Amino acid sequence: MIRPVLVVASAVLAAAGTLAPSTAQGVEVPMTTTPSPTSPAATPPAEVGGVALSQLPAGLGALSVFDSEDDDAQISTGVWESTVPEGSAVDLSVTVVRSDRFTTPEAFHDWVVPWQERPAEEAVYEQTTVGGGTAWLAKDQVLWLIRPGLGASVTIDAKRFDATTLPQVAEAAHETASGGAGAPK
Repeated sequence: MIRPVLVVASAVLAAAGTLAPSTAQGVEVPMTTTPSPTSPAATPPAEVGGVALSQLPAGLGALSVFDSEDDDAQISTGVWESTVPEGSAVDLSVTVVRSDRFTTPEAFHDWVVPWQERPAEEAVYEQTTVGGGTAWLAKDQVLWLIRPGLGASVTIDAKRFDATTLPQVAEAAHETASGGAGAPK
């Protein structure tokens, strides 16, 4: 009775792209997983401005990082871009901002929302929680204070990627031990 069940289970797993050990023929086949040709490639972890991002959506394009300063804040921005039929498209952007003025999540929110100059119809945020702290979520963006003095914002192309992954991206983000050595403080 067990042998027919194993044969059927092996056939089902093989059809799904996974090979299971086969005892029906007395041959053991190692378990392997074959990625689906339609599945996007996993996006490797990255660091932007001293913040590690370990939970990124699959299928993001190439990363470019640049640093700037504005309104007494040190800003590091990471942009993942893909080539699309129309040219290039931003898949995801991460902005890490450092300033002593960010003493509370509300102070970060009150600075970053007007600073980013998003159209009013896009800048509609609901308060939520990330890592036990206050955060704000829009249809394509999450912003939160990682610690006093360090805030982050992640924006995704919600037409091509699943925006429901934003809270997980934020939850997994953390300041690195270097704290962005080489990036502005």
